[in-house]
Amino acid sequence: MPSERTPSAPSALISARVELARVALGAATAVEGVVAGNPGQTEAYVTPDGERRLVGVVAVAERGGRYSVDLCLTARLVPLHELGARVAERVRKAVDAAGMAERLGALHVTIADVEAEGAT
Repeated sequence: MPSERTPSAPSALISARVELARVALGAATAVEGVVAGNPGQTEAYVTPDGERRLVGVVAVAERGGRYSVDLCLTARLVPLHELGARVAERVRKAVDAAGMAERLGALHVTIADVEAEGAT
């Protein structure tokens, strides 16, 4: 009977909204061509996750227990329309694999900044 929660163990305290945001951001930033999440000019694309911040994603409740997920990303200099489509596809697959497909409502991908090759 373990009394401590391990970092990888799921927690009943994590809301479905935050978990969905986590999964979506993780999937999006794993796509080749995406540099990182971007908070947006007004830092509107940030989701609190305990003591951390998920930068580049916000999930908002919709009807029927679904959540709209908005991603704001910094990308490399690549064809952005195709990148956005790949990000959306990867996010949907990751959400499905996490068993949360019924929670995903609208999905929006915004590329807020483009980083040139070799930029730091």
